[in-house]
Amino acid sequence: MSNQQKLGLGGHSFIEALGNDPEASFEEQCQIVAACLDNGIHVIDTTFYQERVALGRVLQELGRRDEAHIIAWNFFQHAGQTDILVSSTRYEAHHIDIMLEELSTNRIDTLVIHRHDNKERLLQEFELVRQWLASGKIKRVALGMVKGDDLLQLDASAPISCVLAPYNAFTREAEAIFIDAKARGYEVIALSPFVRGWKLDEIGEDKAKVADILLRWAVGSELVDLVIVSMRKSEWVATNLATVQRGALSDEEALQVEGWVERLGGK
Repeated sequence: MSNQQKLGLGGHSFIEALGNDPEASFEEQCQIVAACLDNGIHVIDTTFYQERVALGRVLQELGRRDEAHIIAWNFFQHAGQTDILVSSTRYEAHHIDIMLEELSTNRIDTLVIHRHDNKERLLQEFELVRQWLASGKIKRVALGMVKGDDLLQLDASAPISCVLAPYNAFTREAEAIFIDAKARGYEVIALSPFVRGWKLDEIGEDKAKVADILLRWAVGSELVDLVIVSMRKSEWVATNLATVQRGALSDEEALQVEGWVERLGGK
């Protein structure tokens, strides 16, 4: 994927759950997305269906769908659970049209298959996404939340070109998988640089400084092509871009990170 920034916008920016800041209003959501697009942050990740609906409304309001690279995962609305964040659902033929309608678009740039252990079912999903690729409804396929030997079980015909997983100073289990993914020529996308913001509270120090250091830790990894960051205020777009521009951690900052990890647990 061609992208001039190493940051992508997380869909958790659009919902109240899974963060430590209030939900952004629709007006603020529009300002956040506009600020991202204006500054070269074109990748927008949507996990839950509520995020797809929100992003679809925002891009329609802004008239800027063609500037965005939309990532979408297989988390769907369940009957009677409209306001609940449900678990992933394995893809079926009707799901793609539901997702396109939620996003108010005619294609999804990166469709994510959430990893699972049922190899036969995964092969069926691969066949589905091949059909969706051929029809132009999706542009490429990723495997999300990769772990263990997931990539070792993929054969050369698997329609995968990207992997996603949580990767931050406190959660480093994906490192070996990312090394394997890079060797295969896959793009690597890191999730949750702040552990959904909760670590910013737990560390108990100046939040701005902590956020700066944790984001630079993730962005500074040579294994990572893109880091997804949720932002619930439009001014944080400039803040995070300035953080990236500061570059690698100093030796003192790196030691500080290891101190936080030792104190709070991780790796």
